[in-house]
Amino acid sequence: MELVENNDLIRSLTDMVASYMARNSQLTLNALATRSNVPVTTLRRLMSGQQKNEIAPHSVLNIVSYIMREKNLATILEKAEPAISEFLRKHFGNFVFATGGKHSYDCDLNVELKDETKYLIYKLAANHNGTDYMVIAENFGGYGKKKADEMIKAGLLQEVEGRLHAREKNFSLDLSIAAQHLPALVQFYKPGTIAQGRNSMFSMSESLCTDAIVEIKKIQKECVMKMHAIMNNPDSFGDIPYFTINLSETMLSDTLPGDLQ
Repeated sequence: MELVENNDLIRSLTDMVASYMARNSQLTLNALATRSNVPVTTLRRLMSGQQKNEIAPHSVLNIVSYIMREKNLATILEKAEPAISEFLRKHFGNFVFATGGKHSYDCDLNVELKDETKYLIYKLAANHNGTDYMVIAENFGGYGKKKADEMIKAGLLQEVEGRLHAREKNFSLDLSIAAQHLPALVQFYKPGTIAQGRNSMFSMSESLCTDAIVEIKKIQKECVMKMHAIMNNPDSFGDIPYFTINLSETMLSDTLPGDLQ
């Protein structure tokens, strides 16, 4: 059954890319790969019929988002071909459900925010009250101000009454890019200030069965939904740029066979 689903996905994705290329005859696979932030080798294997294994979920999302010219994750899941929609829902559906489907997914933004400093500044600017040059300078120095100016020039940031605001307040990144920036976010954790009551850190590990992992993920989803509701409640808004990281994974170099929902 899993092989059939994968074949349906590959077929639907191949047809989508082929149709798009036919409508844009001047476009090369290399150009499409660059614009959609997908490895050109992935597109070449796909279009040559050599893609046998499952394509990375974020690559599928990048291709579909770019071709459909659609940034809203919920809309992509709704309008994509059934095989593609089912695949994306399987990997990203929980996230869309937890955030109410409001987040946008922008291939161009993925490219820009590969830069770690730009990513951190943009994350600050995506808060409801944005950020300012003083905060940027305190955290990233003159280099940060330079990056902020670059993003203003590119239209990614907008300056309103002395505050810098992100073009997309509710944004989502390619999972691989977001993962690359995790160490930079963790660097903001300050164990010496725990007495102030603003931070927390829980790290646990154990060898578990599949059922236990599924149960933990269920609890995490419920917590994320509750935190998201608090963060989007106008009564919660303040001046403290606050972040959380909700992450769980196996301590293995390779993925285990089978999927956990």
